Amino acid sequence: MSTVCGVRISKGIGTVGIALLLAACGAGETAREANGTVHLESLRIKLDALMADSCNSEPESMKPWQCEKYVTQLANMATTLTDAAESGIERLAGPGQRMTAGVSEYRAARCAGTSPVSEDKCVAALTQIADAVAAAERAIGD
Repeated sequence: MSTVCGVRISKGIGTVGIALLLAACGAGETAREANGTVHLESLRIKLDALMADSCNSEPESMKPWQCEKYVTQLANMATTLTDAAESGIERLAGPGQRMTAGVSEYRAARCAGTSPVSEDKCVAALTQIADAVAAAERAIGD
């Protein structure tokens, strides 16, 4: 279990529940202010929520198409991490690049549809994304 904005969340909360929690605590989509400043605490909150998603913790137990919203959120997070790396937080470059690669593999294997190229490729892409999320969380630190 993880905590988001002081609320304990279980692994089965799902992407919609995570989005609602993030909206309620003001984390926003990109964890940035209008001036482009990246807030590591906001990134940490969003990463914690993403780690609680079943698509992250148990990709092999999910139908690949069930993780489409999760992957979209990760694509946005990858962009934020890349932007953060370019603005001086270089340690986030690697996790951002790995997230982007995993998202690309998920999409290339047509995992968001009901007839993916290969469910094994989808699980591999989701596992790669989960590893990148964990790496990003480690890079941000406590």
